[in-house]
Amino acid sequence: MENRDFARILYETADLMEIAGEDGFRIRSYRNGAGVIEGHTERVSDILRDHERKVTEIAGIGKGLAFVLSEIEARGSCEMRDILLQRFPPAALEFLKIQGLGPKSIALLIERFELKSMDDLERVCREQKLRDLPRMGAKLEEKVLRSIEQYKQRTGRFLLSFADNTAQELMEHLSSLEGIDAITPAGSLRRGKETIGDLDLLVTGPNAAAALEAVATHPKVQEVLSRGANKTSVKFGREGLQVDVRALDHNSFGAAMQYFTGSKEHNVALRQRAVRMGFKLSEYGLFRIDNEERVASATEVEIYEALGLQWIPPELRENLGEIELAEARALPRLVELSDIRGDLHMHTTATDGRATLEEMALAAKAQGYDYIAITDHSKALAMAFGLDEKRVTDFAATVRKINETGDLGIRILAGLECDILQDGTMDIEWDALAELDLVIGSVHSHM
Repeated sequence: MENRDFARILYETADLMEIAGEDGFRIRSYRNGAGVIEGHTERVSDILRDHERKVTEIAGIGKGLAFVLSEIEARGSCEMRDILLQRFPPAALEFLKIQGLGPKSIALLIERFELKSMDDLERVCREQKLRDLPRMGAKLEEKVLRSIEQYKQRTGRFLLSFADNTAQELMEHLSSLEGIDAITPAGSLRRGKETIGDLDLLVTGPNAAAALEAVATHPKVQEVLSRGANKTSVKFGREGLQVDVRALDHNSFGAAMQYFTGSKEHNVALRQRAVRMGFKLSEYGLFRIDNEERVASATEVEIYEALGLQWIPPELRENLGEIELAEARALPRLVELSDIRGDLHMHTTATDGRATLEEMALAAKAQGYDYIAITDHSKALAMAFGLDEKRVTDFAATVRKINETGDLGIRILAGLECDILQDGTMDIEWDALAELDLVIGSVHSHM
Protein backbone atom coordinates (compact mmCIF):
# COMPACT_ATOMS: atom_id res chain seq x y z
CA MET A 1 0.00 0.00 0.00
CA GLU A 2 1.32 3.42 -0.98
CA ASN A 3 1.56 6.38 1.42
CA ARG A 4 -1.11 8.24 -0.53
CA ASP A 5 -3.54 5.35 0.17
CA PHE A 6 -2.93 5.61 3.93
CA ALA A 7 -3.40 9.38 3.71
CA ARG A 8 -6.63 9.10 1.70
CA ILE A 9 -8.20 6.74 4.25
CA LEU A 10 -7.18 9.04 7.14
CA TYR A 11 -8.60 12.09 5.32
CA GLU A 12 -11.85 10.24 4.60
CA THR A 13 -12.12 9.16 8.23
CA ALA A 14 -11.58 12.75 9.38
CA ASP A 15 -14.29 13.97 6.98
CA LEU A 16 -16.75 11.36 8.25
CA MET A 17 -15.88 12.25 11.85
CA GLU A 18 -16.60 15.90 11.09
CA ILE A 19 -20.01 14.99 9.65
CA ALA A 20 -20.68 12.90 12.76
CA GLY A 21 -19.79 15.85 15.00
CA GLU A 22 -16.85 14.11 16.65
CA ASP A 23 -14.31 15.92 18.82
CA GLY A 24 -12.35 18.53 16.87
CA PHE A 25 -9.03 17.49 18.39
CA ARG A 26 -9.44 13.91 17.14
CA ILE A 27 -10.43 15.16 13.69
CA ARG A 28 -7.31 17.35 13.50
CA SER A 29 -5.22 14.41 14.68
CA TYR A 30 -6.36 12.29 11.73
CA ARG A 31 -5.93 15.16 9.26
CA ASN A 32 -2.48 16.08 10.55
CA GLY A 33 -1.47 12.42 10.46
CA ALA A 34 -2.64 12.16 6.86
CA GLY A 35 -0.52 15.18 5.96
CA VAL A 36 2.54 13.69 7.67
CA ILE A 37 2.14 10.35 5.88
CA GLU A 38 1.47 12.04 2.55
CA GLY A 39 4.74 13.95 2.78
CA HIS A 40 6.89 11.15 4.23
CA THR A 41 9.55 9.96 1.82
CA GLU A 42 9.74 6.35 3.06
CA ARG A 43 6.94 3.85 2.46
CA VAL A 44 4.88 3.45 5.64
CA SER A 45 4.07 -0.13 4.59
CA ASP A 46 7.77 -1.01 4.74
CA ILE A 47 8.09 0.42 8.25
CA LEU A 48 4.98 -1.42 9.47
CA ARG A 49 6.29 -4.72 8.11
CA ASP A 50 9.74 -4.26 9.66
CA HIS A 51 9.54 -5.86 13.13
CA GLU A 52 12.62 -3.96 14.27
CA ARG A 53 11.06 -0.55 13.62
CA LYS A 54 8.02 1.40 14.79
CA VAL A 55 5.91 3.81 12.79
CA THR A 56 5.99 6.18 15.78
CA GLU A 57 9.55 7.05 14.73
CA ILE A 58 7.89 9.32 12.15
CA ALA A 59 7.54 12.79 13.68
CA GLY A 60 3.87 13.56 14.25
CA ILE A 61 2.69 9.93 14.50
CA GLY A 62 1.72 8.87 18.03
CA LYS A 63 0.64 5.50 19.40
CA GLY A 64 -3.03 6.06 18.54
CA LEU A 65 -2.38 6.85 14.89
CA ALA A 66 0.21 4.08 14.71
CA PHE A 67 -2.50 1.57 15.64
CA VAL A 68 -4.85 3.05 13.02
CA LEU A 69 -2.11 2.77 10.37
CA SER A 70 -1.57 -0.89 11.27
CA GLU A 71 -5.32 -1.46 10.80
CA ILE A 72 -5.22 0.18 7.39
CA GLU A 73 -2.19 -1.89 6.37
CA ALA A 74 -3.92 -5.11 7.46
CA ARG A 75 -7.33 -4.62 5.85
CA GLY A 76 -7.44 -1.39 3.86
CA SER A 77 -9.57 0.51 6.38
CA CYS A 78 -9.82 1.34 10.08
CA GLU A 79 -12.44 0.74 12.76
CA MET A 80 -13.56 4.38 13.04
CA ARG A 81 -14.07 4.64 9.28
CA ASP A 82 -16.01 1.37 9.18
CA ILE A 83 -18.29 2.45 12.04
CA LEU A 84 -19.04 5.79 10.40
CA LEU A 85 -19.69 4.19 7.00
CA GLN A 86 -22.36 2.08 8.70
CA ARG A 87 -23.94 5.28 9.98
CA PHE A 88 -23.48 7.40 6.85
CA PRO A 89 -23.56 6.37 3.16
CA PRO A 90 -20.27 6.57 1.18
CA ALA A 91 -21.89 9.44 -0.75
CA ALA A 92 -21.53 11.57 2.39
CA LEU A 93 -17.91 12.13 1.36
CA GLU A 94 -19.11 13.36 -2.04
CA PHE A 95 -21.60 15.74 -0.40
CA LEU A 96 -18.65 17.59 1.16
CA LYS A 97 -17.63 18.64 -2.37
CA ILE A 98 -20.92 20.49 -2.86
CA GLN A 99 -20.70 24.24 -2.24
CA GLY A 100 -23.08 25.46 0.43
CA LEU A 101 -23.11 22.25 2.45
CA GLY A 102 -21.06 21.83 5.60
CA PRO A 103 -20.65 18.79 7.85
CA LYS A 104 -23.58 19.69 10.12
CA SER A 105 -26.01 20.33 7.28
CA ILE A 106 -24.93 17.10 5.55
CA ALA A 107 -25.62 15.11 8.72
CA LEU A 108 -29.05 16.76 9.02
CA LEU A 109 -29.96 16.07 5.38
CA ILE A 110 -28.89 12.42 5.57
CA GLU A 111 -30.93 11.91 8.72
CA ARG A 112 -34.00 13.85 7.53
CA PHE A 113 -34.24 12.54 3.96
CA GLU A 114 -32.28 9.24 4.17
CA LEU A 115 -29.97 10.33 1.36
CA LYS A 116 -27.93 7.55 -0.23
CA SER A 117 -26.54 9.21 -3.36
CA MET A 118 -25.93 12.49 -5.17
CA ASP A 119 -29.12 11.82 -7.15
CA ASP A 120 -31.07 11.70 -3.87
CA LEU A 121 -29.64 15.08 -2.85
CA GLU A 122 -30.50 16.57 -6.24
CA ARG A 123 -34.06 15.22 -6.01
CA VAL A 124 -34.56 16.78 -2.56
CA CYS A 125 -33.36 20.14 -3.91
CA ARG A 126 -35.61 19.98 -6.98
CA GLU A 127 -38.56 19.14 -4.74
CA GLN A 128 -37.70 22.35 -2.82
CA LYS A 129 -37.37 20.56 0.51
CA LEU A 130 -34.09 22.20 1.56
CA ARG A 131 -35.56 25.67 1.84
CA ASP A 132 -37.83 24.67 4.71
CA LEU A 133 -34.97 23.53 6.93
CA PRO A 134 -33.35 25.79 9.57
CA ARG A 135 -30.62 28.16 8.26
CA MET A 136 -31.06 27.05 4.65
CA GLY A 137 -33.56 28.80 2.38
CA ALA A 138 -34.26 29.08 -1.35
CA LYS A 139 -30.94 30.78 -2.26
CA LEU A 140 -28.88 28.04 -0.65
CA GLU A 141 -31.04 25.44 -2.36
CA GLU A 142 -30.30 27.01 -5.75
CA LYS A 143 -26.58 27.20 -4.93
CA VAL A 144 -26.51 23.52 -3.99
CA LEU A 145 -28.30 22.57 -7.22
CA ARG A 146 -25.79 24.52 -9.32
CA SER A 147 -22.91 22.88 -7.47
CA ILE A 148 -24.39 19.41 -8.03
CA GLU A 149 -24.61 20.10 -11.76
CA GLN A 150 -20.98 21.25 -11.82
CA TYR A 151 -19.93 18.21 -9.79
CA LYS A 152 -21.63 15.84 -12.24
CA GLN A 153 -19.86 17.52 -15.15
CA ARG A 154 -16.52 16.91 -13.41
CA THR A 155 -17.31 13.32 -12.44
CA GLY A 156 -15.47 10.78 -14.54
CA ARG A 157 -12.35 12.92 -14.88
CA PHE A 158 -9.34 12.83 -12.60
CA LEU A 159 -6.62 15.33 -11.76
CA LEU A 160 -3.36 14.99 -13.66
CA SER A 161 -1.46 14.38 -10.40
CA PHE A 162 -3.77 11.51 -9.43
CA ALA A 163 -3.54 9.87 -12.86
CA ASP A 164 0.25 10.28 -12.86
CA ASN A 165 0.54 8.64 -9.43
CA THR A 166 -1.63 5.74 -10.64
CA ALA A 167 0.49 5.38 -13.77
CA GLN A 168 3.71 5.32 -11.72
CA GLU A 169 2.23 2.68 -9.40
CA LEU A 170 1.21 0.42 -12.30
CA MET A 171 4.47 0.96 -14.19
CA GLU A 172 6.44 -0.01 -11.09
CA HIS A 173 4.27 -3.12 -10.73
CA LEU A 174 4.66 -4.15 -14.38
CA SER A 175 8.38 -3.38 -14.61
CA SER A 176 9.09 -6.27 -12.23
CA LEU A 177 7.95 -8.72 -14.92
CA GLU A 178 10.56 -10.45 -17.08
CA GLY A 179 10.59 -9.74 -20.79
CA ILE A 180 9.24 -6.18 -20.57
CA ASP A 181 11.34 -3.63 -22.45
CA ALA A 182 9.34 -0.44 -21.92
CA ILE A 183 6.14 0.82 -20.28
CA THR A 184 5.06 4.28 -21.37
CA PRO A 185 2.01 6.45 -20.60
CA ALA A 186 0.14 7.87 -23.58
CA GLY A 187 -3.14 9.76 -24.03
CA SER A 188 -4.03 12.94 -22.18
CA LEU A 189 -1.62 12.09 -19.35
CA ARG A 190 1.32 12.28 -21.74
CA ARG A 191 -0.08 15.51 -23.17
CA GLY A 192 -0.11 16.97 -19.64
CA LYS A 193 -3.81 17.85 -19.58
CA GLU A 194 -5.16 19.16 -16.27
CA THR A 195 -7.72 16.37 -16.02
CA ILE A 196 -7.65 12.81 -17.35
CA GLY A 197 -10.61 10.73 -18.55
CA ASP A 198 -8.76 7.41 -18.68
CA LEU A 199 -5.18 6.20 -18.46
CA ASP A 200 -3.35 4.66 -21.43
CA LEU A 201 -0.23 2.54 -20.92
CA LEU A 202 1.78 1.08 -23.80
CA VAL A 203 3.98 -1.98 -23.20
CA THR A 204 6.66 -3.50 -25.44
CA GLY A 205 8.89 -6.52 -25.06
CA PRO A 206 8.93 -10.25 -25.81
CA ASN A 207 6.65 -10.88 -22.83
CA ALA A 208 4.41 -7.82 -23.19
CA ALA A 209 1.29 -10.00 -23.03
CA ALA A 210 2.17 -10.86 -19.41
CA ALA A 211 1.55 -7.21 -18.53
CA LEU A 212 -2.07 -7.56 -19.63
CA GLU A 213 -2.58 -10.49 -17.27
CA ALA A 214 -0.76 -8.71 -14.43
CA VAL A 215 -3.03 -5.68 -14.72
CA ALA A 216 -6.21 -7.78 -14.90
CA THR A 217 -5.27 -9.64 -11.71
CA HIS A 218 -3.97 -6.61 -9.77
CA PRO A 219 -5.55 -6.53 -6.27
CA LYS A 220 -6.73 -2.94 -6.76
CA VAL A 221 -8.77 -3.73 -9.87
CA GLN A 222 -12.49 -3.18 -9.28
CA GLU A 223 -13.65 -4.62 -12.57
CA VAL A 224 -12.14 -6.08 -15.74
CA LEU A 225 -13.89 -4.28 -18.60
CA SER A 226 -12.27 -6.20 -21.46
CA ARG A 227 -9.49 -8.70 -21.93
CA GLY A 228 -7.87 -9.54 -25.26
CA ALA A 229 -4.63 -10.61 -26.86
CA ASN A 230 -3.32 -7.06 -27.24
CA LYS A 231 -5.36 -4.93 -24.83
CA THR A 232 -6.80 -5.13 -21.32
CA SER A 233 -9.11 -2.49 -19.82
CA VAL A 234 -9.91 -2.28 -16.11
CA LYS A 235 -11.49 -0.02 -13.51
CA PHE A 236 -8.62 0.62 -11.10
CA GLY A 237 -8.68 1.59 -7.44
CA ARG A 238 -11.48 2.82 -5.25
CA GLU A 239 -11.90 5.85 -7.53
CA GLY A 240 -12.54 3.65 -10.58
CA LEU A 241 -10.07 5.22 -13.02
CA GLN A 242 -10.26 3.33 -16.32
CA VAL A 243 -6.86 1.99 -17.36
CA ASP A 244 -6.20 0.67 -20.87
CA VAL A 245 -3.00 -1.36 -21.26
CA ARG A 246 -1.82 -2.29 -24.76
CA ALA A 247 0.87 -4.80 -25.73
CA LEU A 248 2.75 -3.54 -28.80
CA ASP A 249 5.28 -4.82 -31.30
CA HIS A 250 8.48 -2.81 -30.90
CA ASN A 251 8.65 -2.24 -34.68
CA SER A 252 5.44 -0.18 -34.58
CA PHE A 253 5.97 1.39 -31.16
CA GLY A 254 6.56 4.93 -32.45
CA ALA A 255 3.43 4.91 -34.60
CA ALA A 256 1.34 3.52 -31.74
CA MET A 257 2.78 6.07 -29.33
CA GLN A 258 1.88 8.89 -31.71
CA TYR A 259 -1.62 7.52 -32.33
CA PHE A 260 -2.58 6.79 -28.72
CA THR A 261 -1.11 10.06 -27.41
CA GLY A 262 -3.56 12.09 -29.51
CA SER A 263 -5.25 14.45 -29.40
CA LYS A 264 -7.98 13.29 -31.75
CA GLU A 265 -7.92 16.67 -33.52
CA HIS A 266 -4.14 16.53 -33.96
CA ASN A 267 -4.28 12.98 -35.29
CA VAL A 268 -7.00 13.81 -37.82
CA ALA A 269 -4.95 16.74 -39.14
CA LEU A 270 -1.81 14.59 -39.29
CA ARG A 271 -3.59 11.79 -41.20
CA GLN A 272 -4.98 14.33 -43.67
CA ARG A 273 -1.46 15.66 -44.23
CA ALA A 274 -0.21 12.12 -44.77
CA VAL A 275 -2.88 11.45 -47.42
CA ARG A 276 -1.95 14.65 -49.26
CA MET A 277 1.64 13.39 -49.37
CA GLY A 278 0.65 9.94 -50.64
CA PHE A 279 0.84 8.16 -47.29
CA LYS A 280 -1.52 6.35 -44.95
CA LEU A 281 -0.95 6.85 -41.20
CA SER A 282 -2.25 4.50 -38.50
CA GLU A 283 -1.17 3.06 -35.15
CA TYR A 284 0.82 0.46 -37.11
CA GLY A 285 2.96 2.90 -39.05
CA LEU A 286 3.25 5.30 -41.98
CA PHE A 287 2.74 3.49 -45.31
CA ARG A 288 2.82 4.50 -48.97
CA ILE A 289 -0.68 4.39 -50.41
CA ASP A 290 0.41 3.01 -53.79
CA ASN A 291 2.41 -0.05 -52.69
CA GLU A 292 1.81 -0.41 -48.88
CA GLU A 293 5.54 0.06 -48.22
CA ARG A 294 6.26 0.89 -44.59
CA VAL A 295 8.03 4.26 -44.45
CA ALA A 296 8.29 4.81 -40.68
CA SER A 297 6.95 3.26 -37.48
CA ALA A 298 9.66 2.57 -34.90
CA THR A 299 9.85 6.08 -33.39
CA GLU A 300 7.74 9.21 -33.32
CA VAL A 301 10.63 11.25 -34.69
CA GLU A 302 10.66 9.04 -37.81
CA ILE A 303 6.91 9.55 -38.30
CA TYR A 304 7.06 13.34 -38.04
CA GLU A 305 10.22 13.66 -40.12
CA ALA A 306 8.73 11.51 -42.90
CA LEU A 307 5.79 13.93 -42.96
CA GLY A 308 8.18 16.87 -43.31
CA LEU A 309 7.69 18.01 -39.73
CA GLN A 310 9.77 18.80 -36.70
CA TRP A 311 8.93 16.39 -33.85
CA ILE A 312 6.03 17.95 -31.92
CA PRO A 313 6.05 17.74 -28.10
CA PRO A 314 2.93 15.94 -26.78
CA GLU A 315 1.80 19.03 -24.83
CA LEU A 316 1.29 20.92 -28.12
CA ARG A 317 -0.69 18.26 -29.99
CA GLU A 318 -4.12 19.93 -30.06
CA ASN A 319 -4.33 21.05 -33.74
CA LEU A 320 -3.99 24.67 -32.72
CA GLY A 321 -1.30 25.60 -35.24
CA GLU A 322 1.46 23.31 -34.04
CA ILE A 323 1.61 21.37 -37.34
CA GLU A 324 2.18 24.56 -39.34
CA LEU A 325 4.89 25.65 -36.90
CA ALA A 326 6.52 22.20 -37.09
CA GLU A 327 6.57 22.45 -40.88
CA ALA A 328 8.33 25.81 -40.60
CA ARG A 329 10.71 24.37 -37.96
CA ALA A 330 9.50 27.13 -35.64
CA LEU A 331 8.02 25.29 -32.67
CA PRO A 332 8.43 27.18 -29.37
CA ARG A 333 10.65 25.86 -26.62
CA LEU A 334 8.48 24.60 -23.77
CA VAL A 335 8.97 25.66 -20.18
CA GLU A 336 10.99 23.10 -18.22
CA LEU A 337 11.60 22.62 -14.51
CA SER A 338 15.05 24.15 -14.92
CA ASP A 339 13.39 27.41 -16.03
CA ILE A 340 11.72 27.90 -12.64
CA ARG A 341 13.93 30.26 -10.69
CA GLY A 342 12.02 30.54 -7.43
CA ASP A 343 8.90 29.87 -5.37
CA LEU A 344 6.74 32.66 -3.97
CA HIS A 345 4.48 30.67 -1.64
CA MET A 346 6.10 28.57 1.10
CA HIS A 347 5.18 27.65 4.67
CA THR A 348 7.53 26.66 7.48
CA THR A 349 7.30 25.09 10.93
CA ALA A 350 6.47 28.57 12.23
CA THR A 351 2.88 27.70 11.22
CA ASP A 352 1.73 24.53 9.45
CA GLY A 353 4.83 23.68 7.39
CA ARG A 354 7.07 20.67 7.91
CA ALA A 355 10.50 22.29 7.55
CA THR A 356 12.25 25.31 9.04
CA LEU A 357 13.07 28.47 7.12
CA GLU A 358 16.70 27.37 6.86
CA GLU A 359 15.74 23.89 5.62
CA MET A 360 13.40 25.36 3.00
CA ALA A 361 16.10 27.75 1.80
CA LEU A 362 18.75 25.06 1.50
CA ALA A 363 16.34 22.70 -0.29
CA ALA A 364 15.42 25.47 -2.73
CA LYS A 365 19.10 26.24 -3.34
CA ALA A 366 19.73 22.53 -4.05
CA GLN A 367 16.86 22.70 -6.54
CA GLY A 368 18.72 25.47 -8.36
CA TYR A 369 16.41 28.31 -7.28
CA ASP A 370 17.64 31.90 -7.04
CA TYR A 371 15.00 33.10 -4.56
CA ILE A 372 12.08 32.02 -2.38
CA ALA A 373 9.35 33.80 -0.43
CA ILE A 374 8.37 32.46 2.99
CA THR A 375 4.63 33.13 3.36
CA ASP A 376 3.37 31.60 6.60
CA HIS A 377 -0.22 32.08 7.81
CA SER A 378 -1.49 35.08 9.75
CA LYS A 379 -3.05 34.88 13.22
CA ALA A 380 -6.68 34.34 12.11
CA LEU A 381 -5.74 30.77 11.23
CA ALA A 382 -5.24 29.81 14.86
CA MET A 383 -5.29 26.09 14.02
CA ALA A 384 -2.08 26.64 12.02
CA PHE A 385 -0.48 28.84 14.75
CA GLY A 386 -0.68 31.89 12.49
CA LEU A 387 1.67 34.83 13.06
CA ASP A 388 0.56 37.93 14.96
CA GLU A 389 2.00 41.42 14.40
CA LYS A 390 5.01 40.91 16.66
CA ARG A 391 5.94 37.59 15.07
CA VAL A 392 5.54 39.14 11.61
CA THR A 393 7.95 42.00 12.36
CA ASP A 394 10.42 39.67 14.11
CA PHE A 395 10.29 37.34 11.10
CA ALA A 396 10.93 40.20 8.66
CA ALA A 397 13.95 41.29 10.70
CA THR A 398 15.30 37.72 10.75
CA VAL A 399 15.00 37.45 6.97
CA ARG A 400 16.79 40.78 6.46
CA LYS A 401 19.64 39.61 8.67
CA ILE A 402 19.96 36.29 6.78
CA ASN A 403 20.05 38.11 3.45
CA GLU A 404 22.69 40.54 4.71
CA THR A 405 25.01 37.74 5.82
CA GLY A 406 24.36 35.63 2.73
CA ASP A 407 24.91 32.51 4.82
CA LEU A 408 22.24 30.45 3.04
CA GLY A 409 23.34 31.41 -0.47
CA ILE A 410 19.86 32.24 -1.74
CA ARG A 411 17.69 35.38 -1.71
CA ILE A 412 14.79 35.10 0.76
CA LEU A 413 11.73 37.34 0.58
CA ALA A 414 9.80 37.98 3.78
CA GLY A 415 6.16 37.27 3.01
CA LEU A 416 2.85 36.39 4.61
CA GLU A 417 -0.36 34.61 3.65
CA CYS A 418 -2.62 37.16 5.31
CA ASP A 419 -6.28 36.39 5.91
CA ILE A 420 -8.93 38.72 4.55
CA LEU A 421 -11.48 38.93 7.34
CA GLN A 422 -15.27 38.84 7.05
CA ASP A 423 -15.50 42.65 6.99
CA GLY A 424 -12.92 42.87 4.19
CA THR A 425 -10.04 44.10 6.35
CA MET A 426 -6.65 42.45 6.62
CA ASP A 427 -5.84 40.19 9.55
CA ILE A 428 -2.55 42.04 10.28
CA GLU A 429 -2.09 45.76 10.92
CA TRP A 430 -0.66 47.75 8.00
CA ASP A 431 2.43 48.84 9.94
CA ALA A 432 3.48 45.20 10.31
CA LEU A 433 2.60 44.35 6.70
CA ALA A 434 4.80 47.23 5.53
CA GLU A 435 7.83 45.36 6.91
CA LEU A 436 7.31 42.56 4.39
CA ASP A 437 8.42 42.09 0.78
CA LEU A 438 5.31 40.17 -0.28
CA VAL A 439 1.76 39.72 1.03
CA ILE A 440 -0.70 37.13 -0.30
CA GLY A 441 -4.35 37.93 0.48
CA SER A 442 -6.30 34.79 1.34
CA VAL A 443 -9.84 33.88 2.43
CA HIS A 444 -10.02 30.82 4.68
CA SER A 445 -13.50 31.26 6.14
CA HIS A 446 -16.79 33.18 5.74
CA MET A 447 -17.00 32.20 2.07
